[in-house]
Amino acid sequence: MIKEELRKTYFKYLFPIVILLVFVYLGQLLEIIKQRELELSRMVSVTILVLVALFSIALPIFYRALFVNKIKDRKTISVDEFLKFEKKLLVIAMIAPYFIVITILLNLPGFYYGMVVIIALYAVYYYFPSEKRIKFEKRLFRISEKQ
Repeated sequence: MIKEELRKTYFKYLFPIVILLVFVYLGQLLEIIKQRELELSRMVSVTILVLVALFSIALPIFYRALFVNKIKDRKTISVDEFLKFEKKLLVIAMIAPYFIVITILLNLPGFYYGMVVIIALYAVYYYFPSEKRIKFEKRLFRISEKQ
């Protein structure tokens, strides 16, 4: 039940970015979207890089720490509470891949483009609700299967 629910949420947020990336790349290939050499300051590139790191690494860790602090004195937590936490965590992390599209459209330099892609792919990979990850988190958070 938990795995199916989390995977449904995961793909609900992943599917739009995949479609958007396909359209952007097709638009560039068919020259509907023109690549322009924008004179962006390094500050814009760094800001985008920091934002993608924020959404894929820092905010999920911060949100997880808040959740752990909230439940620290409890012996168990309910499945519903765990699902609510995991879904919010997925929403936060799945914002990161949208920065790939921004990076493409702004035609950022290769280093920043590469870093944004790597960090966004980290979020997509790390927060995938695999069987192993869910089992680990259920044990870690002492999930009570009894409703």
